[in-house]
Amino acid sequence: MTVIGSNISWTNSTWNLATGCTKVSDGCDHCYAEELVNRIKTTFKRPFSEVVLHMDRLSHVRKFKPLPSPDGPKPHLVFVNSMSDFWHDAISERDIHRALDVMEDAEGAIFQILTKRPIRARRLLVERYRGPGVGIPKHIWIGVSTEDNRVAVRLNIMRSIRERVGDVVLFASVEPIVGPTDKLDFSGIEWVITGGESGPHARKMERLWLMDALERAQQAEAAIWHKQSGHIRSHPNIREVPSQLIRPADQMRWLREHGWELLPHEKGGATVDRQTYRQLPRAYQEVKAALSLV
Repeated sequence: MTVIGSNISWTNSTWNLATGCTKVSDGCDHCYAEELVNRIKTTFKRPFSEVVLHMDRLSHVRKFKPLPSPDGPKPHLVFVNSMSDFWHDAISERDIHRALDVMEDAEGAIFQILTKRPIRARRLLVERYRGPGVGIPKHIWIGVSTEDNRVAVRLNIMRSIRERVGDVVLFASVEPIVGPTDKLDFSGIEWVITGGESGPHARKMERLWLMDALERAQQAEAAIWHKQSGHIRSHPNIREVPSQLIRPADQMRWLREHGWELLPHEKGGATVDRQTYRQLPRAYQEVKAALSLV
C-alpha cells in the first residue's frame, strides 16, 4: 500500500513496493508489520514470511510532490517498504534497479530506505554508483536498523558504502531499542532515529539504553529524531510519576501536566527530560534549497 500522510512521525508517506519479510535479529521479534498482516488477513492474503512484490506501485511516485511550507516548497519524505525490506533477497536485482531508476528521477521527494540487510544493500549500491563523481543522489537516503550493541557491525557496513561510492546520506534507526546501545558508533551517520517498542508485546526500553544512544548520536554530531517511547513503562521519566498512579492514562496525564511530556500523542510519549528531539539531517535542507531554485 501507498499511504499519503503517514502516522510515522519522521516521514510524510510510505511506499510499499513489497510486503512481507523474514526475521534476522532480535529487533524483528515483535515486528509491527507482521502483526498488521496477521490482524488484517482480508487485506493481506498470504503469510508475512512470504514476500509479495507490488511493482505496479512504481507509478505511485507521482503522488510524492513537494509539500508547501511558509518558506517555499519542501521535499516529500517517503519511507520505502515500511512493510518489508527493500534489500530482501526475495526482491530481484532487476526490480531494485527499476525502483532506484524511478527514485532518481523524483527529485521532489526524499526516499528513506531502511534495512536490516546492509551487506546486500552495499553490494548493489556499490555496483550501481561506484565511479568518479557519481555518488548516491542526495534525495535517496540509505539507513540501517541498529536496535542494540549486538548489531553494531551494521554501522560499519554502512560507512563502508561511503568509502566505495563517495557521497551518500546515511541514517540509523535505533528502534526498537531492546538492549544496551553504548557500543554503537554513529560517526559518519547523518541522522539517528531512536524509539522504544510498541504493541501488545512491547519489551521495556531501559532509560540507560536510550540515553546512551542519544549521547553517542550527539557525540557523532548526528541529527536526532526521537520517535516515541513506545509504551508508558518505557518512558525515560516514568520514575517521576507518583507511585500511587497505576493506570497508564493517569501516568501520561501526570507527565503531560508537569512538563515531562510534550508529545503525548506519540505511543508512550516522545519527550526526554523535558526535551524533544525532532531534527532532520543537513541533507534535508540541501534538497529543500534545490527545490526553491526550480
